[in-house]
Amino acid sequence: MWRADLIQNNPELSALLSLLDDSDPAVTTAVQQRLLSYGHQIVPLLRQIVTSTPAYLPQSANALACIRALQTDALAQLVDSIVTSHLNATDIQLEDALFLLSAFGYPEHNMLAWRQYLDSLASEVSRYACALPTSSEMGWLVALNIVLFEREQFRGAVRNYHSAQHTYFSSLLQTKEGIPISLSCLYLLVAKRVGIELWGIGMPLHFIVYHPGLDVFIDPFNAGTLISQQECKRFIEQAGFSFSDSMLARRTNLEIILRTMRNLIYAHTRSGDKWEAETLSDALDTIVHIVG
Repeated sequence: MWRADLIQNNPELSALLSLLDDSDPAVTTAVQQRLLSYGHQIVPLLRQIVTSTPAYLPQSANALACIRALQTDALAQLVDSIVTSHLNATDIQLEDALFLLSAFGYPEHNMLAWRQYLDSLASEVSRYACALPTSSEMGWLVALNIVLFEREQFRGAVRNYHSAQHTYFSSLLQTKEGIPISLSCLYLLVAKRVGIELWGIGMPLHFIVYHPGLDVFIDPFNAGTLISQQECKRFIEQAGFSFSDSMLARRTNLEIILRTMRNLIYAHTRSGDKWEAETLSDALDTIVHIVG
């Protein structure tokens, strides 16, 4: 309904969409540039055109070009932010990077609204923690688990585990299903908002978080279950790897984003999303070439 209202209340937008079938390159370029100024809210309308119009018609191709322009712009911003951080010898901002990567996968999502949702989750965690009889680090973890896994029902993806939607952060916030690294990122970002220090731990085949103050590992994929170092070691060895302490080392935000990108490339390749997989691969190659 809101998409129809958007057109009805905006004669310019209606005219621009009708001009997508124009075959004059100068016209289509001008139309696309103006459509892009509408940002994320224009994407559902463009997707509707792509899915309802034969691919060989100019209208469909031009609508798809607009969507991909938004996607590549978000990815370019991500690469630029990583390069800038590298030149300044600083780590990237995890939340910003996750939302830029999400804007590549889902340019229609309102990233500001999802940031506000994270704020609301943190407020709820604080409310639960402050209601406990005594304040403690473990109490804050309990509050975090209650909000994320009991109240909000975030959970590990069981079906279609390798689907890209479970890796994109904004999609995780929408569907409440994710893989270990996306759920761990959620855990890290909400914890950071309430002052809980946690580290991202990239084990082989799994991603968890670590609380240095309590010396305990936490598995967000399994509803925030607390696990010991010995249990981590056992998991790694059962997966066929020779354990080393480096497998439980803290990962930088850049390492988390690069691992997320590799997961997405694999997921898109499995699904036959050739353009997405190749575009992400090119961006990853650029980043690795620069940062080493």
